[in-house]
Amino acid sequence: MGTGLDDDTLHRLVRDRVEEKSGLFGGFYRPLLLDCAQRMRAWEPDRGPGYARSVDPRGLAASVLGSVMDLCQSIGARTLITAFRSQEDSRGRPRLGYADFHARVRTDAGRRELFDDFPELERLLVLAARRRVDLVREVVDAVRRDAAELAREFGARGRVAAVSPGLGDSHRGGRTVCFVTFDNGVSVVYKPQRRSCHALVDTLRSAVDGDGGFFGPLFPKALVRPEYVWQGVVRHTHLDGPGDAAEYFRRFGRSAALLSLIGANDLHYENVIATARGPVVVDTETLVSLPNRPDPENRHAVGDDVEASVLNTLLFPARYPGMVLDMDISAIGNVRRSRSRSLDSFVVVDEGTDDIRFDKVAVTMEPGPNVAAAHDGWVDPAMWVDEVVAGFREAHGRLRERAGEVEEVLSRVDDWSVRQIVRPTFVYSRFLQASTHPAYLRDARDRRRLFEKLPRHHRGVAQDGRDAVFEEEVRSLLDMDIPFYEVGCDSRAMAGTGATVADAVAVTPRRSALARVRAFFDRPVERDLAYIRYALACSPDDVWEERHGAFEEEAPHGRTLLPELADPGPWHARLADLALGGAERPTWIMPVLDGTALRFGTVNPLLHEGGGLLLYLAGAARAQGGNGTGIDVGGAYAAAVEKPLPSPAAPTPLSLSPFTGNLSQRVTGLELERLGVGVREALPRTAFENRRETGPDGLSVEDFDYLNGLGGYLAYRGEYEDPDDPVLPGLEPARLLERLVDLDGPPTGHGGELGLAHGRFGRIVAMSAMVRQGEDASGRAAAHLERFASAYLRHRWRDDALRDRAGSGGWCKGYAGVAFGLTKLLRALGHSAAQTRAAIAPEVERVVGDDPGRDISFCHGVSGRVAMLCWLADRLDWPELRTEAKALGARFLERHGDGTWTCGVGIALDLPSFLFGLSGWHFTRLMADDPSVELPLCLGGR
Repeated sequence: MGTGLDDDTLHRLVRDRVEEKSGLFGGFYRPLLLDCAQRMRAWEPDRGPGYARSVDPRGLAASVLGSVMDLCQSIGARTLITAFRSQEDSRGRPRLGYADFHARVRTDAGRRELFDDFPELERLLVLAARRRVDLVREVVDAVRRDAAELAREFGARGRVAAVSPGLGDSHRGGRTVCFVTFDNGVSVVYKPQRRSCHALVDTLRSAVDGDGGFFGPLFPKALVRPEYVWQGVVRHTHLDGPGDAAEYFRRFGRSAALLSLIGANDLHYENVIATARGPVVVDTETLVSLPNRPDPENRHAVGDDVEASVLNTLLFPARYPGMVLDMDISAIGNVRRSRSRSLDSFVVVDEGTDDIRFDKVAVTMEPGPNVAAAHDGWVDPAMWVDEVVAGFREAHGRLRERAGEVEEVLSRVDDWSVRQIVRPTFVYSRFLQASTHPAYLRDARDRRRLFEKLPRHHRGVAQDGRDAVFEEEVRSLLDMDIPFYEVGCDSRAMAGTGATVADAVAVTPRRSALARVRAFFDRPVERDLAYIRYALACSPDDVWEERHGAFEEEAPHGRTLLPELADPGPWHARLADLALGGAERPTWIMPVLDGTALRFGTVNPLLHEGGGLLLYLAGAARAQGGNGTGIDVGGAYAAAVEKPLPSPAAPTPLSLSPFTGNLSQRVTGLELERLGVGVREALPRTAFENRRETGPDGLSVEDFDYLNGLGGYLAYRGEYEDPDDPVLPGLEPARLLERLVDLDGPPTGHGGELGLAHGRFGRIVAMSAMVRQGEDASGRAAAHLERFASAYLRHRWRDDALRDRAGSGGWCKGYAGVAFGLTKLLRALGHSAAQTRAAIAPEVERVVGDDPGRDISFCHGVSGRVAMLCWLADRLDWPELRTEAKALGARFLERHGDGTWTCGVGIALDLPSFLFGLSGWHFTRLMADDPSVELPLCLGGR
């Protein structure tokens, strides 16, 4: 290459790359880089005199050698660090420090010694480096062929100044996406794919949005070739104001409808970029997907519905309890860091020192170019969910009007294909990362045995084709490729890198797309809209964390989407649209609490969530002659308990909670029986065993939490006549009561939290239930309660929650719970209704008079206050409190019925759950209007 890449230049470029990585054994890789540079220098004679006019050889070599070094280090770092840290004197040498060890492995002898120990490492490094150079040669040849079109379409002129390979996953012989930069500063994207869905979807978009104004840019400009695609570079650009934010999220919703229409999937954070004009999908390989379950007999109502829904696109967070990839990887994104609970990775620390090592770190996701941003910060999608939902609804209507044109395009356009993702890509990535551990690099057979641990089941692959697909997977992974499978638009054969599997899929992509269109219009649009709202509620890792975002004061915050609080009819209609699974075993998808987060789940039998919702539906049907949903509550309960919650070997306090634990499944069933819903045969009976016979001595005061622990369990024991109740060896109620008396603290004083759900009054209610039940054989609990009652009525202790008049009226930590607990206490001690009314009057005054706030929930908000007032009215012959309960509800509706109310958990809009959402609100509205509607015994009782 003459003056372009002479020996001095070549060696200087290699030396610079090595020195840049000297802290991570960069010298070890020098021969690999030198070989790559020499191979690149040899291109000019092969490609004729015009080559030098097309390429800046120095710039090209510098960019490619940096990429090769990064690739080689990603493969070799673990072996080199492990070898350094595990040095032994078996060869008669002293232990070396970092500098000396690096000096040794950069010699031919030191390098050969390491490769002799790890021959698979040598194979992988040589293969990876040579493949990368081969890829760049393909790119340069493509530039030379397409130079005129690249200049015309993208303005890319002059020589190739740099090529940056390694963007995204490696497929089909080490091929990756590349950035190609030209002398004039313009960059284009090279994608080494064959056919794709790009032409199909672009034609479809043009048919329903001729000028592009409805959906926005949606796809980058592209120049499609048979073996590759050129794309314009899409830059993340900022939104200038709230009007731009509204337009962006409305276009996001519209685009989601179009992409969901044809079954797009895998549109995660890496495949969409947020621009000021709207979202842009930069990867078009998976815009049509094939059915996940090819076998007709292997169907699952919930899984099939998720697959048919907008959640399948991954444009929105689809986070489920217990999932391995448990971060928000959605395209719409999250303005907070998302941290995995289950996935770890490693980072190298103290590079270039004798302390170089790996540290294990949790896998995290940071906001990136997929997330809409203003000039001064990220724009929180959850605050703009109104616009997303409105956009989806608008596009759904437009697409329905033009359904004939949609089907005509899908039937007419030829020569397209889809990438079939047979298992989540991150699974491959984890296996590849594991395979670079030195334990697997002594022999390729060791890596093969590792890859053969992959489960032999695949998305969308027929049973007969799975073995062949599996072998193709292993072959690709052995060479550090992510397996890649392509299916032509009218084919059922799946083409991998080295083999084609005939009849691997059940239907052709064209038939699948047409079926998706019909299913899209057949399903209730409200279901997808609910899933979008739920998805954004499930986005944060911590629902209690305060969220902020650019333009938050102007954002609608979901207020236009909230259902009517005064009339449950529209909300009932939404529930009916969500119902799945048929009449006998109905279920539906709803957000459920999972630690500090909300996650997608199905209706569960837990009282605080799905169980309470079922109780509300049964109560509404009984009080009003129907609830308008058409849902068989008994069948829904039976379906919910078919997969009971896991039971620990020794019962935990949480598992015995009648509100939130395993016991709650049974409590919900008992309450449904009280409402006349026959579920006796479905009641779970075997989930409560003390197989370790754990005793009470090791229990702490926190274990007797009322909402989440043994305090609630003792209250349950005092309220329910349950012939099959769980009495656990070693944890008999009398022994638990004795332990609780020991732990509760001095009855004449108080410190810490006082409220019902997690504080002192929760423990007092538990003791009162046991005393009233006759379980206090020693009399210690009654004496304790007497002294506590006297002291409390004298001092009226308060904690921080009770001192805050803006939020002190609630059930969980406020005066509604205290009034309930004090009533339970005094009645257990034999006080009359009149005496109790007089004693609790100050607490009731706070329940009635304090600001109702914005929260509708039973746990933290106005519903719990209304419920407690109704319960007190009935139990203490105090009818005025029912009037006050109605007035409190009316006052709340007057202030917040226009949509400024909130649910009790995070940013959830219309959470169905009982303690935190709409079912609790509507249940207490029934209570206020109809004295025959009573709380569950564990929330009210005697």
